[in-house]
Amino acid sequence: MRGAGALILALVTASQSAPLAAQTAPTPTPAGKPCAAPDYPREAVRYELQGITTLRFHLAPDGHVADVQVARSSGWALLDEAAIRTIRSCGFTPEQAARAKGAALPVQYVWSLDGEPSIRPHLVPGSCPAAGRFASFKPYDKAPSGADGVKVRLLVDPAGKPHGVKPEGAILPPELAGALVKYVESCRFGFDPDIKGQRTDTVYGRVVFAR
Repeated sequence: MRGAGALILALVTASQSAPLAAQTAPTPTPAGKPCAAPDYPREAVRYELQGITTLRFHLAPDGHVADVQVARSSGWALLDEAAIRTIRSCGFTPEQAARAKGAALPVQYVWSLDGEPSIRPHLVPGSCPAAGRFASFKPYDKAPSGADGVKVRLLVDPAGKPHGVKPEGAILPPELAGALVKYVESCRFGFDPDIKGQRTDTVYGRVVFAR
């Protein structure tokens, strides 16, 4: 990297088994401190959340990290918030801040779980028909929450029943949030017996609102 971008982490990769796989960080100085390794949030590991968080931030004249913005979300608030906490833990010198000349500096965190991809449960056809405010559940739809639907993550028990349903990226009235959780819990999931491999109980998808 060149210019102001050379002051910051060029690429950080966090994994479940290794807290930091690759890091390019500023040289520690008496006035600053090295950037901490990112911690993969335990809940994100449990739900097997992965993605790439791209941040932009400014340096205050004294070298502390200020005004952090998510330039591109990983798709999961848990990972984005962990990335923000990590970059805020970095310390730069006033000299480094002066060289940045007030520019917005980029940093990218790659959140990746080790091992072979697990086989996720499939939605049993017809198991969650339209009901009330909700038109359908689209499994493994990565589209963010919006006016037409809400992204959710969930776990599935051995009988195929959802639990631990959590909306993502949407502030919902309590009544609507409760109804959404109950709707997803009405769905059922299973595995194709002909597909072999390591299985997981994690699912994500999108609840589509009725028009």
